[in-house]
Amino acid sequence: MGFCSEGGDGTEPGTEVGQEEGEKVKKILIVDDEKDFRLALSTRLTASGFEALEAGDGASCIALASTQKPDLILLDILMPGRDGIETYHALRKNPVTKGIPIILLTALEQDIEANKHTLELEETCAILGK
Repeated sequence: MGFCSEGGDGTEPGTEVGQEEGEKVKKILIVDDEKDFRLALSTRLTASGFEALEAGDGASCIALASTQKPDLILLDILMPGRDGIETYHALRKNPVTKGIPIILLTALEQDIEANKHTLELEETCAILGK
């Protein structure tokens, strides 16, 4: 099971969820400055069989991703301090984290999607509105 799949197994891309018997639990790092949003998403992911990790800012995200090596990062774009775009680029430059799939979360989905190339975000799995 993987994230950001191409759908080659007959499923739609990105539809794989949960854990198969005997498979190691997938870790998902949730990065958002809104604590209530992190808690809601963490609760849902844990109930679906994932291990949820949380970071409230970009610096914490980079540190946690480097040590915990999550299988997927859900990264909010609009955060104080180091925003999601800066954090994304820092993760891509780090040899330990550069291969981790990243899904960007934003309230500005259309603006970001339209500027995906300019912002050098081609390697993201998806940009999701929240």
